[in-house]
Amino acid sequence: MTRTKIARPVVAGLLLIACCCLAVGALRTGAQSSASKASGPQTRNPGAWPYADSYDEVTAAGQFYRIRYEDDHVRLVEVGIVPGGRADMHGDPYPTVIAMDGPSPKVVTQFLEPNGKLNGQGAGHAPPPQGMQYPLGETDAPLAPRSITNTDSFPLHYFKIEFKRIDGDDYPTHWKTWYPWMMNPLMPILNIDPKDPRLGPQVSKEYPFAAATESFISAPNNHYVRYQDDHVVFLEVCFRPTERENVHGHQMPSVFARDIGNSPAVSGPTPAPAAAPIVVTTAQNQPGIGNAGAGGDWKFDPEGINGQGGGNCAPPAGMKWPSCSTMGPQWPHAASDTNPYPTHFYRIQFKRMDGAGLKTKWQDWYPWMRNLAVQQKEHPKK
Repeated sequence: MTRTKIARPVVAGLLLIACCCLAVGALRTGAQSSASKASGPQTRNPGAWPYADSYDEVTAAGQFYRIRYEDDHVRLVEVGIVPGGRADMHGDPYPTVIAMDGPSPKVVTQFLEPNGKLNGQGAGHAPPPQGMQYPLGETDAPLAPRSITNTDSFPLHYFKIEFKRIDGDDYPTHWKTWYPWMMNPLMPILNIDPKDPRLGPQVSKEYPFAAATESFISAPNNHYVRYQDDHVVFLEVCFRPTERENVHGHQMPSVFARDIGNSPAVSGPTPAPAAAPIVVTTAQNQPGIGNAGAGGDWKFDPEGINGQGGGNCAPPAGMKWPSCSTMGPQWPHAASDTNPYPTHFYRIQFKRMDGAGLKTKWQDWYPWMRNLAVQQKEHPKK
């Protein structure tokens, strides 16, 4: 039977649909739910998500779930359920990394199958970087259909990096087929000097370098902008076998999303490296293929802000991937790859951290949600 549940913000501020909920009613029988589930084509991740394609969130509730980028591997979805808005019965066919930089409102959730196994159980949660309240990360398995009504005064807003395909253990042998662009010739780009005054003024106290040192500006061979607006930039990151990146930094806090490599066993603060880092001298720090040397990550200031104090997020229970992590600003560095296949991951960077400001400024920051809220008020759902 389908029950109505009221969900409130949970640990770390993320909306975990399956937890912290209070049942207040029932709407339909289990037989009716099963019949609804079986109707229509089932082509979107059918082995793990046994529901009709029409339940896919971007189809069933597309006004609230908006695709910002999509290819055959991932899609980036921006979620914005406005005050008073109701997202009709919808689910997520794919394993997901959630990136959130603001509080969660009160919502009412109705599950298609309240006793089902795909209602958000076993999600992983990454804490924010040390000394920060946001961003937060979460990993989810595919989610069964449910409806969500926002009963609060500000939107439920976050980004989802959804993996239409988990590369996993097949990546080392399939990367050339899946990502032929990774074999394209690199642009000949010289390293920058992060402290060159000609690059411009410092961005901030936390990131005392010019905006020109940002990854997708100074190291475009490795950081590909897949989506960008005034709030976030979504990067696909790649450095190839034997390659060392160009020197670059990250002035913005980030959430990483990965579907290859070793995943953290538990969620929590990122532990310190077990082994001493490989020392890379300035003379060894040359960009391009064949310059990885013994590996390691060259750092402009080894005692600076180099990713310490981040948060790790384990995969959803019973899965090897996806995993995620959070990180604050990262000073200039140049990583390398000594594997026979490229390093590959995604990174969503927050140009602006919404935080508590989401409660009062959301209509100014997100005109599309402001317009949607007006439509919801003028044409409320019965």
